Amino acid sequence: MKQVKDVNISINNRVFTIDLAIEDEELIETIFNALTEYVKKGSSIKIKEAYVTSLSDSLKIISKIVSNRAQMDEWRAEIKQLISIVRKGK
Repeated sequence: MKQVKDVNISINNRVFTIDLAIEDEELIETIFNALTEYVKKGSSIKIKEAYVTSLSDSLKIISKIVSNRAQMDEWRAEIKQLISIVRKGK
């Protein structure tokens, strides 16, 4: 039996938020695949990204719109790199 995954969901009157452990690459990849399919069908997504790369770093917030497969692949690569940096900063 596979290990149980931690998935935290927050819901309010504006957003549905999913929090996953950054170590859970398989689940993160599954979500990226679903978002990629959504974008491939012609829908755009507005991404609001917030992160801290180390304990001495300040919070960074980025907003972008992804509207095609190439942009989705680029964002996916950026996130993988960011996760790698965050893991090293622990």
